Amino acid sequence: MIEVKNLWKSFKGKVVNEDVSLFVRPGEIVALLGPNGGGKTTLLRQIYGEIRSDKGEVYIDGMRPFKALHLMGVVPQDSRPMFGLKSKEHVFMMGLLKGMKRDEARRRASELLDKFQVEDKLVDDLSGGNKRKVLIASALMGDPKYLLLDEPTTGLDPKARREVWDMLKSIKSVGKGILLTTHYLEEAEKLADRVYFLKKRILMEGDTQELRRRFTRFYTVTNVETGEEYRVREEELLSFLRNFDSGVEVRLASLEEIYSEVVGNE
Repeated sequence: MIEVKNLWKSFKGKVVNEDVSLFVRPGEIVALLGPNGGGKTTLLRQIYGEIRSDKGEVYIDGMRPFKALHLMGVVPQDSRPMFGLKSKEHVFMMGLLKGMKRDEARRRASELLDKFQVEDKLVDDLSGGNKRKVLIASALMGDPKYLLLDEPTTGLDPKARREVWDMLKSIKSVGKGILLTTHYLEEAEKLADRVYFLKKRILMEGDTQELRRRFTRFYTVTNVETGEEYRVREEELLSFLRNFDSGVEVRLASLEEIYSEVVGNE
């Protein structure tokens, strides 16, 4: 697994990551959630070895990052495909850069783009969603065990975002571990097996449903006829529901509500 143990990082005396520990296992999606400047990108850069930590340790299947590059595929924040190439050429070239033989790289590039339904045309002419798919397919060349994705759906429209979600679910289904950062709480709720709230340090972590159960001190009750919403404490729920003749919907707090309370109160 990816193991991060008590990681610290400062820039010019300003602490960016403070004693951060986390793990990612094969076959799961883990999301890092936090505000801008909360240290998410810096943490990813330490994990894949772009920058050195001040203190702490990172292990990828027991190896230091610089010895485990073959196990990781990375799509950094704000990365763009190389213009002037067709989608298959782009993915093929990344395979060659990772040491794959030409025939193997060509076959794998075709296989990935077919699987993710990306046309073989100039990347300049692809939709935003398909450009992001080309980047993720490129990161998958060489068959890495883990993917590290920094805000993989930022700037995409809802349809393209869901296409990328489906892509990530299919990648997870073949046993790869995925660590991603995101500002979209819905994205984490739909995709992640576990989440970490990060604001320099880990504020809270757990699987989505566990967090909702552990953190919830109230339920949201919605009158399905009027659309009115009520926040009701758990111990008052049954007596509150007796006041309704119409249908109601009862749900636990959403991940967005938990995030707002945990990060907002920090």
